[in-house]
Amino acid sequence: MKPVTKITQSEQALRAYCEKTDFSGWDPWDALGSPLFRIFPFSTRYPRWTGNHLIKISPLNVRRMMGIRRDCFAKGLALFISGYVLRNKRKPDPKFNETISLLKKRLFDKIIPGYAGPCWGTNLPYQTRAFYVPAQTPSLVHTAFAVEAILDLNEMEPSPELIETVQGACQFALNDLTIREFHGGLCFSYTPNDLSRVINVTALAARMLARVGRKVNDESLLEKARGAAAYVISTQEEDGSWPYGEDPVHNWIDNYHTGFVLESLEDYYRYSDDPVVIPAIEKGLQYYRNQLFEQDGAPKFSPGSLYPIDGHCLAQGILTFSHLHDRTSDGLEFAQKIAHWGIENFQDRSGYYYFQKRRYWLNKIPHIRWVQAWMFLGLNRLLNHLEDK
Repeated sequence: MKPVTKITQSEQALRAYCEKTDFSGWDPWDALGSPLFRIFPFSTRYPRWTGNHLIKISPLNVRRMMGIRRDCFAKGLALFISGYVLRNKRKPDPKFNETISLLKKRLFDKIIPGYAGPCWGTNLPYQTRAFYVPAQTPSLVHTAFAVEAILDLNEMEPSPELIETVQGACQFALNDLTIREFHGGLCFSYTPNDLSRVINVTALAARMLARVGRKVNDESLLEKARGAAAYVISTQEEDGSWPYGEDPVHNWIDNYHTGFVLESLEDYYRYSDDPVVIPAIEKGLQYYRNQLFEQDGAPKFSPGSLYPIDGHCLAQGILTFSHLHDRTSDGLEFAQKIAHWGIENFQDRSGYYYFQKRRYWLNKIPHIRWVQAWMFLGLNRLLNHLEDK
């Protein structure tokens, strides 16, 4: 079987699975949706974190017995929209338009009211290492991916309503989040309720503001995007890596957040024509390739550890090396290698991709947002680049 044919068949099987589930499922961070976590002693930080972690890593799916329902998630909907737009570009089909319309309606139904502009967050509460996020709290991350999806939709079928929505989302970022100056740049908080300095969050802000600013010819948005990009490149380490964040509790490096930063800076450059980020992209991409992937395409979770091998890291590798393929001599080839490794090792016969492989067990739970949506977007991006090659 030809390599591209294998990837095409994988995308078809995954798409069929996601459509069959109506784009709903479980999530690694959905444990706090259980009624059991709303009672003592799970009402404080460490019990919440520990309880969620134990459920997350367990290969046994105990969610039904804990009263956790399958759901669709705003970020997942956004990723599926972007994936279907790519799929429709490759081979237009009226049924894809119908699916995109359904996903669009669901995404817009999940707009959280009460802020300076349209914004999105999670359906359920979750506990990070640093802070607690109540249900229906908007975040820059969710909003940035929603904006990407809406702008992708607008490219397919231009609409003033869509442009108005993304302009409003930028106002959420600029007015409801905490923006502070560090290292000569602008750092955006994760949510309106925290003061975290998470680097990929600000990278996503740079991309979002630059893309919208370029689309509507708004120099003020581009200026804020430049400030965000300046902060991100100022936090890069000498070896090309980025920690998750600058606060001590966030001092680690992982695969998929590094991919977020690289993609975001690349898009920032494409929308802003600001060459200041190019050295950081090239240095970071070399680190990403050499330290966060095995030679056979297997994604490492962190520089010092292969395990857990995570489906999200798998998808992000495909996305990043496809999107930045012009910056390496074999970017598309390596993206294909990652995809083939994933198909052989992580795709179930029913079409979905597994969550994690740990040293001694395989977690096959089909998380819809964390893995399926990302893989769907990644495979379609890769296939489109291969078709254009």
